Amino acid sequence: MRPIAALTLWLFVIGTSLILGAGLYETLVVVPFWSAGAPASLAEGNPLLQVHIRAGHVFWQYFTPALGLIGVLALLTSFGAPPRHLAWRLAATGLLLLVSVATLLYFRPALIEMVVNHGAGLTPKALTAEVRRWVVLDWVRTIAVAASLAMGIRALLLPLR
Repeated sequence: MRPIAALTLWLFVIGTSLILGAGLYETLVVVPFWSAGAPASLAEGNPLLQVHIRAGHVFWQYFTPALGLIGVLALLTSFGAPPRHLAWRLAATGLLLLVSVATLLYFRPALIEMVVNHGAGLTPKALTAEVRRWVVLDWVRTIAVAASLAMGIRALLLPLR
């Protein structure tokens, strides 16, 4: 395998492991602070919302697109790899790119509406339903990132011939 292909796969695996760890921390520690008591916990003045808002501004807004770019590079440098290696690389990068698109199209805007805009005028019942949907889908997203990481590691462990 070309050195650039190996480098992009290593960067992909390292980046995906970082985003999985950060995502698990957020899902297990931060999200319950605002999701468990919705809609009251999303009201303006809740200081715990600042943790999520700050993470969005400092970490997620940069790392999500950066990992998406690394995923695209790992995908593009996959071609020419042995068939089994290629299959694992394509599966890993393809799944992560789907997660990245879903994050940018659904998770981020929905979170901004719920946390930053304090429900954006939704009724308490509608806001509670949206929070529940977001939390369930966030677990699906976390599992998809873990699967993507596992497939990337599998690609790293395969012989290159």
